[in-house]
Amino acid sequence: MTSTGATKSDAPSMGPARNLFGDIMDALKGKPEFLPIADINAFTSEARIKEVLQDPDLQLQPEDIHHHLNYILQRPAKKVFLILVRCEKSHLIADLSSTDFSDDDLPIIERYDRDLKKMMADSAREPPKCIEFFKKNDAAPVFVFKQWSFMAPMFQSSRFEYELKPEIPLPLIEEGKSQQSGFSSVRKVKVHPSHIEGKTGYLALKQLKDMDDQQKYLDKERKNLVALRGLDHPHLIKPAVICIQGEKVASFFFPWADGGNLRDFWKKDPTDYAATSGWMLEQMTGLCGALASLAAKNCRHSDLKPENILHFFDNTKRGTLKITDVAHNRAILPPEFDPQHSERRRQLVEGTGDGKLSRRFDIWSLGCVFVEFLIWAVLGQKRLKEYETEMGPLRRFWEFKNGSKDGSKGGNKSYHLSPEAKDWIEKLKEKINHPVLNEVLKLIEKEMLLTNWDRRLTASEVHARMNAILDLAGEQSLVTPLEVQRVSGPSDETAGVPDTAAVGQLTSGSVLTSMPPLDTAEAQNNTVGSQMETPLAINNTDGFSTALRTDNEFAQSFFSRVGRATPRERSQLCDVCSTFRIWEPQFTISEVVGNFAARSSQCDLCKLLHTVSKGLGLGEREQLHCVRRASTMNMTEPDNRPILSLFADPDGKSPQLEFAQVGYPTLPLPDSPRQYQLIRQWLQLCDSEHGHGPETYLGDGTLQMPTRLIYVGDSQIHLEVAQASSFVRYLALSHCWGNGPTLRTLKSNFEALRKEIPINLLPLNFQDAVKVARGLGASYLWIDSLCIIQDDPEDWEREAGRMGLVFSNAYCTIMATSAASSNEGFLARQASPPLSATFKTADEGTLQISEFMEDYHQDVELARLNTRGWVLQERALSRRTLHFTKTQVYWECGKGVHCERLFKLNNPKATLFGDSNFPKSILKYYKGGRITLFQDLYQRYSRLALTRISDRSVAILGLEQRLLEVFKTRGESGIIHEYLQRSLLWCRPDDTFLARIPYPKSRKTPSWSWMAYEGPITYMHVPFDGVDWTDEYASPFETKNSDTTSGSTLKAFARELTLDRVDLLHRVKLDEQHQIPITNLRGVVIGKDKRRQSRDEITHYVLLVARVEGKSGGKKEFVRAGVAWLLEQNVGSNGEYVEIS
Repeated sequence: MTSTGATKSDAPSMGPARNLFGDIMDALKGKPEFLPIADINAFTSEARIKEVLQDPDLQLQPEDIHHHLNYILQRPAKKVFLILVRCEKSHLIADLSSTDFSDDDLPIIERYDRDLKKMMADSAREPPKCIEFFKKNDAAPVFVFKQWSFMAPMFQSSRFEYELKPEIPLPLIEEGKSQQSGFSSVRKVKVHPSHIEGKTGYLALKQLKDMDDQQKYLDKERKNLVALRGLDHPHLIKPAVICIQGEKVASFFFPWADGGNLRDFWKKDPTDYAATSGWMLEQMTGLCGALASLAAKNCRHSDLKPENILHFFDNTKRGTLKITDVAHNRAILPPEFDPQHSERRRQLVEGTGDGKLSRRFDIWSLGCVFVEFLIWAVLGQKRLKEYETEMGPLRRFWEFKNGSKDGSKGGNKSYHLSPEAKDWIEKLKEKINHPVLNEVLKLIEKEMLLTNWDRRLTASEVHARMNAILDLAGEQSLVTPLEVQRVSGPSDETAGVPDTAAVGQLTSGSVLTSMPPLDTAEAQNNTVGSQMETPLAINNTDGFSTALRTDNEFAQSFFSRVGRATPRERSQLCDVCSTFRIWEPQFTISEVVGNFAARSSQCDLCKLLHTVSKGLGLGEREQLHCVRRASTMNMTEPDNRPILSLFADPDGKSPQLEFAQVGYPTLPLPDSPRQYQLIRQWLQLCDSEHGHGPETYLGDGTLQMPTRLIYVGDSQIHLEVAQASSFVRYLALSHCWGNGPTLRTLKSNFEALRKEIPINLLPLNFQDAVKVARGLGASYLWIDSLCIIQDDPEDWEREAGRMGLVFSNAYCTIMATSAASSNEGFLARQASPPLSATFKTADEGTLQISEFMEDYHQDVELARLNTRGWVLQERALSRRTLHFTKTQVYWECGKGVHCERLFKLNNPKATLFGDSNFPKSILKYYKGGRITLFQDLYQRYSRLALTRISDRSVAILGLEQRLLEVFKTRGESGIIHEYLQRSLLWCRPDDTFLARIPYPKSRKTPSWSWMAYEGPITYMHVPFDGVDWTDEYASPFETKNSDTTSGSTLKAFARELTLDRVDLLHRVKLDEQHQIPITNLRGVVIGKDKRRQSRDEITHYVLLVARVEGKSGGKKEFVRAGVAWLLEQNVGSNGEYVEIS
């Protein structure tokens, strides 16, 4: 095919081409100019191209027109076609197809052709087809010049980086005023809609300023943003597009923040945000998470300030704060980095002195931002302006002076928190009256604003702490700025707590009979439920198995009242953990511990699994094997113990997570409204559903008031003598004395304490008990050292005997389980917040996995408090008990144990001790169950410590009296008439001997009672229904008119024994270590095996007694000496009736 117009050097003015030329010129946008893709497509429609080709001046045949049209549209050569029209070279269009010149050749680069001795054109295409085209004409210079307007890039969602020639214009149709910062400028722009895929809108265009080693830092910035692009965090701004144009020009596009930066946000009235101040905590937590994500990629921000935290409006009510300008985030700062380019107050240049930064650099800066955030929220705008004025551009959060213990060293000097910063933190402490915000401020001051950087928390640690605090906050209002005239006072402590009749206000005048009834419908909605696949059995070292269950009906009821925490964002997970489907039945994890360690810096779950593995004592080369069992992950060997707990978000509706406990891994803050809300709901449930409240027993006449109570209903607490005529609710404290409380009631101060008990003089345990009582609305408290006159023996004996009634009639017992002495306090937890990781299911459910914490056996049974002798009856006789342990609070009643993380535990021993009317729950057991009960109780008690060993017989007196009442029998000193034989056959363990206790005459205890001895006891193993009891002894209780007698004697037929050394070694167990002549030993046969195979092999269960010489005017007296398992040959037929004292 031929073209008659191909050789013309300059085309005459032609109609269709001139019209198209005019349209192109009208459509050019921006500065520098570009032709939008939408217009390129419109101008290269088949009709417009055909119109130009059909121009008579081109002299093209119909078949040529058809050929060139297809080439331009399909090759394509649309842009080349339009560029030729723009250059007024339309007569060259016919040469395109013959030289294969197309859009693929663009852009055209001008070069000098030595052979032709003239400027030619070239392109990146190999081989460059445009050369042949431009050899035929002189259009190259004008083509190269005009082509750039047609080269504006199309930003595709699948592509992030663009390398462009410097002359290529960016497709911007709106540009705002440039805002300058230390290293860059930023302006608001809008990309032409046809040049960007997806949602269109405003973007922020950042361009670096010219500096030395521009290429070096441009490369760093590009690499940083590429890494940032791979981080998917809702509080981190991801770059949208990177355009590199030559060695010194780069354009970085980010989403535009309609709300401005955080500094702009603080210009708003904080009172508008008081009702939703939980939003502030959400944003703080999210910002910490963003820094943790950066740190996991070995990145840091290095210039964190309010201006680099942007406020985005989105589908949430208040929008989202996001960190931007993540540029100087590697270990080395550029030489130009100087405090003048950033706010001095937030910059604490630290490290080795060679410019390297610590990995905790950003935490200091974020702590400064958080302080300002709290000033705005708590103190208000006016005070924030005062703060800005006081700090000024030359003031810092730090100062550099002579070193001390707390400063970070730097030669002979060190960094310290500045006096101005300390002063503003103190101002916040004075005004914040909410425990959640107090925790935030404590975290900032104690863990973030540490000038010694290696003591500062890492980003992931701060994020974990903030997540824990956020879970505590729920949806409640946390702050009210001063502009709203904050009203503080006692009511703040119980704000938001339902004032239910079941809980009630425990005031001085609240008599139980006048309490209004609980709403029935409400009570039904609070029934304890269980939605667990199968209860998890946890085997304890005490032989009792604890069943762990979910308690989701109660959990949902609780969260419906108090509000839910903000849903957790998905954790940062590695490639391995992101494939886990923990919600699937029998899901298993099996991996070498060292692999968790290697990935722990970039994966929250690996960090959790590594921590748990180390806690289990596994080495780096050992494997962790665990499998999901209902709501926990359990070791597969050797003991199936749970090591991880699984939680489902209360708002979630995912059917895949029905196995998990509804709730959160984190715990309510100690002494917080949320903690007291939970305890109140436990009380309400127990009152309404279980009937365990003391008012249940008002009608049977068993309730008696303690002699004295402590009134805590207002700020002036004092000792009161209780009125027997009316019963008021009170709480009782069970605690370890340790070295003794610093304040006790004595004869000398009794009257003074009736007027006032100075709360600052109370030991910390007692102060905490007052807080709990007030938090639960109780007006009265019973504490032994204050309610018993300690230096009055008569008062002490009387009140010690009533101790069982005191705890039995208390509305609830507070057990200071975590404190080893009265002066430690029990509210503050000693355990760190649990690590956790968050997953999203396919149906958008939120699953959180955390360290297992519900170790009731370790937290409660093995706690020091439960090693004390008095505590056994205090716990057993209490109707309901709150255990304040080192890890969490447990609620114990006859229906089981509730955990603060809302799991429910069922342990036979716990159920027994938590029984509201101990020990009636055991009456459903068969006879052997009763025997097991008292033997277990007495064995446990015998191993407990007493400050005064002579209290052994009285510290359990209330519990013993209760047992005898329920068994409808008589007894004393640990011996029960109904089960006399088994009661008498107690013995020492194999590894220890006993010692007689020197009791005062008023509490003389018979030798046949284990209470007469110091040391642990056990019982002879006597098979149930396998023994014939003899009649060779008489019960000391048969002729008594009272249930207990002091100094009773046991009458029995004591037989002579035939024993050799082998028998003494294997068949005899003496109580005490001192030698007893064999000739002085006698045996009382209590029972014999029923087996009849051979008479010689029948075991005789024998109580050993020894003759005591020189007492009662020469009359033979016998005392207990031990027990023995003897055969027929060892037991003589001769003997005598004796009295065993």
